[in-house]
Amino acid sequence: MKKLIYVFIVILLSCQPKQKEAINMVSVSILPQKYFVDQIAGNLVQVNVLVPPGSSPHNYEVLPSQMKDLAKSKVWLQIGLLTLEDALKSKLANINKNMAIVNCSEGITPIAGSEHNDEGHQHASNEAFDPHIWLAPAEVKIIAKNTLDALVTGFPQHSSTFKSNYTRFITQIDSISQQIDQKLSQLKNRNILIFHPALAYYARQFRLSQMALEYNGKEPSPRHMKEIVDLAHKQNIHLIFIQKEFDPSFAQQLSREIEGKVVIIDPLDYNWEKQIMDITEKIAAQK
Repeated sequence: MKKLIYVFIVILLSCQPKQKEAINMVSVSILPQKYFVDQIAGNLVQVNVLVPPGSSPHNYEVLPSQMKDLAKSKVWLQIGLLTLEDALKSKLANINKNMAIVNCSEGITPIAGSEHNDEGHQHASNEAFDPHIWLAPAEVKIIAKNTLDALVTGFPQHSSTFKSNYTRFITQIDSISQQIDQKLSQLKNRNILIFHPALAYYARQFRLSQMALEYNGKEPSPRHMKEIVDLAHKQNIHLIFIQKEFDPSFAQQLSREIEGKVVIIDPLDYNWEKQIMDITEKIAAQK
């Protein structure tokens, strides 16, 4: 009897349809890009994200399993300004020659890669241009258009759905921009003190000034800490923003020096709309 049951299970499993290889796979560099693809493509494509939650795209090393999914992808939607992406391009040359590599920063006026800009003094970073283009709605509209064009080219059978979803998403982005403008309209202190300088494009769109605690991509020296403390006192800054993936110890030390508060933000979270509004609410809380 047991043998009959075993044979029946084996036959039943063998009759199950084999899982199809994902032929509609798209790769993206960071998690917020998956949100953008999902708004346009819905469930019509499978999205592979290279940089997982809790990791920084500035120093992340892609795993072999991720390379496998990247090699199977029909399209790779790059931010276009990340050193991570440049490093992978050469590796992919002989793995998947048919994959379309799309620079989603095409059409965006890039900001020079300065770690901070205080009182007119720029300090150069390791990247030629600031890659954080996804943190400003104006730039996200351009990213969305580049994403749409790539999806339509890669999967033309779904073009009408993509275009309809894209139109709705653009309307949503415009509404977010208006909400942010309203929330920041009465803000008197328009300075942002942040550990890692991720809000340059956001600051450009909404007429703010960003200052970074991080110096040349490294933890601040005692001299730089003193410069920031003096500047914070001078400009009456009491909030220090820090991204979720960074060690908060230096930000906490600075907060004690200026009698301020450390505020955690998560620019790499999947839910872009929720995060951009959360960042706005926290900036608007400055007096």
